[in-house]
Amino acid sequence: MDDEIINNVEALLIATVNPLSKSEISEALAMEQKDVGKAIRSLEKRYENTALEVKLLGKKYKIGVRDKYSEISFKYSESELNKGELEIIGLLYSRKNVYFSGIERLRGKKAETELDHLRKIGYIEIEQKGSRRLIKLTKLFYQKYGKALKEKIGEENKVVS
Repeated sequence: MDDEIINNVEALLIATVNPLSKSEISEALAMEQKDVGKAIRSLEKRYENTALEVKLLGKKYKIGVRDKYSEISFKYSESELNKGELEIIGLLYSRKNVYFSGIERLRGKKAETELDHLRKIGYIEIEQKGSRRLIKLTKLFYQKYGKALKEKIGEENKVVS
């Protein structure tokens, strides 16, 4: 496979905040989906013994830091989330059952857009409960940030006490 194709897919997957499907990559780079699949497999091999990996989030891809190294990088990286999205994460982390109406009271009209972004990157799921929407953090979120958040909260509690 042509290195230029692989490098274009790599650049796109590194640059994007939101994971991309094969069809989205194909459309963005004007190439066949089968070539996107080959490029992704080549990138997975390229990153085998590095701190980076091609992450499959649902049916979408992104290049990111391996979980093994995420604690190191998390401390110094710019967040992929804006302030409002972080507020929503904080609310969901501190309470187990949060409905859309509660988030809407907190964030106003921006809530829908922020929740849509959090859903796209796989950090929340929205469950319909009658006429209400229950918002929950996903396993992906807890895998990525759970340990670091528990430690950070523990450190802050020690300081406050």
